[in-house]
Amino acid sequence: MNSETRISEAPLFQFKNSRVSLNELVLLDYDESRLKAELERHAARLPSLFRQMPVLLNLERLPADKPLPPLDELLAVCRDSELNPIGIRGNSRYDEALCQSLGLSCFGAGARTERSRDETATEVKPDPVAEPPEVAASTEVVEERGSKTRILTTPVRSGQQVYVQGGDLIVLSSVGAGAEVMADGNIHVYGPLRGRAMAGVSGDSGARIFCQSLEAELISIAGYFKACEDLQSEHWKKPVQAFLSGTRLDTVLL
Repeated sequence: MNSETRISEAPLFQFKNSRVSLNELVLLDYDESRLKAELERHAARLPSLFRQMPVLLNLERLPADKPLPPLDELLAVCRDSELNPIGIRGNSRYDEALCQSLGLSCFGAGARTERSRDETATEVKPDPVAEPPEVAASTEVVEERGSKTRILTTPVRSGQQVYVQGGDLIVLSSVGAGAEVMADGNIHVYGPLRGRAMAGVSGDSGARIFCQSLEAELISIAGYFKACEDLQSEHWKKPVQAFLSGTRLDTVLL
């Protein structure tokens, strides 16, 4: 066998299982103009997070007695808000060929992203009536009132999202797999960081992320991010700070 044959037989790809979680856009009802306006307001709060963020369209909670939204129209609304729909859940009333023709993968009903075995499987589901319309029901948004620093003394668990607007977030416990913590300023986690942490979400490139044990699914500063597979280096499961060097997201030991 000559060298040219050996080179041609070398594998060109490999599959890799990733623990990065996927955000879901859960529709509770559908009105094209209202949905577009509410997504625009939400994107204005978290502009760097929304840019081409991949999402799974979850239609399981749409009223069964109402017609389904036209898929091409729903996709256009999402893409106008810079979301990138990649799949659909709760699509039993849609033709599967239609979903595939629009480039949407079909996900089974009720599936959940992988969770760490040592994390609780209970999701926090706030009363949607108590949430302002421009904020997703699963997201706790901390407005600028008084001190711009928010301190959490309890763990941020799977399914929870916390966003501090205009300031820093300090978590005195852990951030679980499947949880998201976001801040316009810095993020401090005095425990394991297993979920997603996004600092400088309004564009502050000087923001930093600090944690006592880096086990994150994703970290991001001002829209620049690294996923789990990129973080598993010599700093994995060690006290770390993350910061931007130009457009490169670096981590160093504390």
